[in-house]
Parts: sequence; structure tokens; C-alpha cells
Amino acid sequence: MNKIDKITQKVKGKLRENVSLKDYNTWKVGGKAEYFFEPHDLEDLKIFLNLTSDEKVTFLGNGSNVLIRDNGIKGYVICLKKSLNNFQIHGKNKFIFEAGLSCMKIAQISANHNLTGLEFLCGVPGTLGGALKMNAGCYGGNIWNNIVDVTLINKRGNLVKRTKDDFKISYRNVEIDENNFFVSASFNLKENKMNNSQNIIKDFLKDRRSNQPTGLPSCGSVFKNPKNLYAAKILDSLGLKGYRIGGAYVSEKHANFIIAERSAKSEDIEKLISFIQKKVYEDTKISLETEVKFIGTK
Repeated sequence: MNKIDKITQKVKGKLRENVSLKDYNTWKVGGKAEYFFEPHDLEDLKIFLNLTSDEKVTFLGNGSNVLIRDNGIKGYVICLKKSLNNFQIHGKNKFIFEAGLSCMKIAQISANHNLTGLEFLCGVPGTLGGALKMNAGCYGGNIWNNIVDVTLINKRGNLVKRTKDDFKISYRNVEIDENNFFVSASFNLKENKMNNSQNIIKDFLKDRRSNQPTGLPSCGSVFKNPKNLYAAKILDSLGLKGYRIGGAYVSEKHANFIIAERSAKSEDIEKLISFIQKKVYEDTKISLETEVKFIGTK
């Protein structure tokens, strides 16, 4: 009996080989996962990680902040989108959300309970795990603002709790050991005395539809904003809206979005990102950093 069969016998979740990742990222591009696992629940994930502790693992949520390369991902890809998507309420104001929950759902759940502080998450196109890792934020809010503590899992399947003070948190980045992964976070939220959280979300979504290319394959914002500047305005000023390489092009609606056509390859997107960085540096001496993470074999 080979190792995959042994693992399959001990877990409840679905383990598959050579799975295309195009349906597991918002750009709809990229190669295959050598092995692809969707855990049944947290306990199942613990068992799986313990069985694969010496192997390479890559976590995926909604795949909104990653560019999966055309040659795919070696080792095990663990997708939490369909499993770790539960929440608990403790008292009036404390929520525990699992890492596979979409940011949109978290915004709606907290608003439904008339609690404020997470409405901005309706504008983040990913899941909680990725949002924690990149310190996601928009509309003046940041994911870590209301966090009490987080739970991580290591490569051996052991859980550990950490407070916000245990992390070095900066703009669009949180330093975390590469062998630890977020599985949940608890938030202390305040009652919304104006009872308008749902209206705030509606306004944010209206603004997003007006100013961003929603409904088209993108990853969200590609570049971090330089200090006191907006990446989109820099790209727009250099005439980069509409610029394309292969099947990838800079959005005409918002220059910090790259759209992937059906014919696009990851390589097209990566080349376009590199071209933009080079052009911006040559013309402005500004080094643009990416929000998006590149994963897989180049």
C-alpha cells in the first residue's frame, strides 16, 4: 500500500492527485497540484498534517491573493475554503471565525448581530486565513484591529494560541513562521449603536462596483501602495491602463487590477507585473512591491 492510500484510509476529507488549480484561484490560471486535500474539519486537518509532516504543504483559501504558476505546485495543496468555515459566538461581543470563512461572510455575520468593526471586510475578496497573513484592509479598516487572539496549526498538526502582541504586524504583512498556518481568530467587537452596519456594507459594495472591475478574473489589488501614494494613480499617470502581455492586461477601470482573459497564462501575468515594476522604477524611482504572492514552480 502506497503512502497516499494510507493517508486516504485515515482521513475523512478528499485527497486527490494532479488537480487543476484554475478553479481554485480568482485569476483562473495556473497549473496542477501534485496532491490536493480538502479536510473535513479541523480535527481532520490535524490528522492529515501529522501524516504528511515531512512533506511540502501549501495552504489555499479563496486563492484571491496568489498567482499560481503554470507548472503547478509540488507536494500537498490544502484547501480550506469548503471546510474551516464555521464560527462561534461567546457572550455578546466575541466571535471566533475559522480561517476558511470568506471575508464577505464575516462582514455580514457581524453586521447581522449589530456589531461594528468588520464591515470593511466586504471589500476583501479572500478568506480569513489569507487576510490574517497579509494584514488585509480597505476603507480605513485592518483585519488585526479587533483581534484578541489567533489559533495556528503547525506541520505536525499541533495547535497553538497566540495574541496579537506575538506578531510583527506591518502594512499588508504579518511575520509568521513558514511552518505555522492560521486556522481561526477571535474578535472583540463593539455594539453598533447607530444600527447601520448593513448600510455601511451596502455603501462599500456600491463603491467597489463603481470603481473596481468586479466580475472579471483578477486577484484584487496587485501592488502595495507606496507611503502617501496610490499605486493605481502611479500606473494611471504612466499610461499603463489597458497595457497587455498575452492574455493579461491592466484594468481600464482601476489600474491596480490585472485582468486575466480566458487565454491568459500565469506567465503572462507575471511578465506584466515585472514590466510594470520596471517601468515605474525607471520613470519615478519608486519600487513597487506586490501584494499578490507567487506560488508554485516557475
